[in-house]
Amino acid sequence: MSGFTQPVPPPIEPQLASAQMLRVSQAENRWKTLFASKTFMFWSFYSFMSLIVLGFDLSIPGQVLAMPAFNQQFGYLYNGTWVTPALWQSLWNGMTAIAQCIGALCSSWISNKFGRRASYAFSSAICIVGVGIQFASRDWKLMMVGKAINGFGLGGCFCYGPLFVGENCFPELRGFYLVFLNSSIVYGQLFLALSAKWSAGLQGNACWLTLIGMQWIFPVATIALMPWYPESPYWILSKYNDLPRTHRELTRLYGKQNEALIERRFKELQVEVAVITNMSQEVTIRDCLRGSNWSRTCLTFLCGSTQQVIGTSFIFGYIGYWASLIGIQQPFDVSIGVFVLGFVGNSIAFYTIERIGRRPLIVHGLLLMWILLLLIGGLGFADKDHGALSAVTAFLFIWAFIYQTTLGAGALSFSSEISDLSLRAYTQPLVTIGNAGVGWIFGFTCPYMINPDEGNLGARVGLVFGFFGILAYVYVYFYVPETKDLTYTELAYLFDTKANRRHFPEAIAKHRAELDAMGLKEVTGEDDLKEAAVHVEKV
Repeated sequence: MSGFTQPVPPPIEPQLASAQMLRVSQAENRWKTLFASKTFMFWSFYSFMSLIVLGFDLSIPGQVLAMPAFNQQFGYLYNGTWVTPALWQSLWNGMTAIAQCIGALCSSWISNKFGRRASYAFSSAICIVGVGIQFASRDWKLMMVGKAINGFGLGGCFCYGPLFVGENCFPELRGFYLVFLNSSIVYGQLFLALSAKWSAGLQGNACWLTLIGMQWIFPVATIALMPWYPESPYWILSKYNDLPRTHRELTRLYGKQNEALIERRFKELQVEVAVITNMSQEVTIRDCLRGSNWSRTCLTFLCGSTQQVIGTSFIFGYIGYWASLIGIQQPFDVSIGVFVLGFVGNSIAFYTIERIGRRPLIVHGLLLMWILLLLIGGLGFADKDHGALSAVTAFLFIWAFIYQTTLGAGALSFSSEISDLSLRAYTQPLVTIGNAGVGWIFGFTCPYMINPDEGNLGARVGLVFGFFGILAYVYVYFYVPETKDLTYTELAYLFDTKANRRHFPEAIAKHRAELDAMGLKEVTGEDDLKEAAVHVEKV
């Protein structure tokens, strides 16, 4: 530590590895901690800024396909109307989703090898290139190439934000900060809908080129701010065991005025890394499939995919186009209404995810959305009746609000925190693969279900997603546990002891009482810390 000028607390202090340090003892003060760490909040939002492009990418088909100029550029005349072939749409969606999966897998290697900042910068730069190719395209093949390259970058961005934020935030605020993952998508969708309302009045190809070009704003801003962005303190400590540099990056991340918070998180990081080091000196992707990690890996993948089976690729991806097809007037206004309500719902989720918890939001949200999909699908048989169209519009607004308040925020936060801390660089891509992979299936089939020259199902498509929605509900009811206020060490204990998934709060309360009964262990050196880590693992 020679040459280190900034004072750093001793690496190990008394009671560092006590039961109190390994649980969320500050849960009741979470909001005080939140408002005190504004610098971390800023960098957390920044960590998801490039991902706003994903909100654009997911919803832009429904906006540009409602513009005659776009269909005239890429489509053909069908009964006197320009229509973009379902095959082109499916290939655009499919290649984007496949590229996201590949980008997610590559990002884990880059993050572990070169650091979190390098992974984020690389993925953001790829997004810039992909958007540029889309902007220059005038045929469907070049558009597909651009969307695939952009998808590769978005896959990396989707993995990066939750990884960086989850490993460096305070445990009692983990859910709050992980809501930024869904928020970034919602912000992109809302910005797109408002922009589409304005750009629809532009002449020629400018109406849709404007929407594509706006995607540059976010990755370019990310690259511009990158020189001031801290490296992940957790990654530095786990890879290099460099305490002075870890402390410096924590100070940059939380702001030097928050000395008490910095010291607390500094100690917590040492405990987390010590516990993980004791459990396994070196982890590989194969460890995701071993022991209790297998069930956690399945939860990461399957819970991330529930968002797609309940209809997001249909409602958020094609809302403008689909609304125009079923006869709703002012489809762009409907899009704005859906995304504004989604924005409001997501804003509420910042509070409810830590107040109510993940499991209630996911389970109850899925049930309510399934009921709404059945109602929407049933109204599809009314054959464009004015009253039925009004009811469908109302149910779409309610669905969007419920989704963003519950499943939208809850599922992504849950999937991003449920895996073992030492494996998160490997399991985080599975969230992307579960979401984008299943999204590829529905993204490929949606154009065939709703296009007028293909299935032309109209609102009846709600019944299709309703069928898959009830299957997802049964799964999450029995297998998704509550993770609110749990540390990664406590999650490992609950899965290792095979606690009932629906009764995690009761099981951890009993475990905490047992730890309290044992008393606090004094630790004064590195050997004692390792011994404490062994003790925690055995308990």
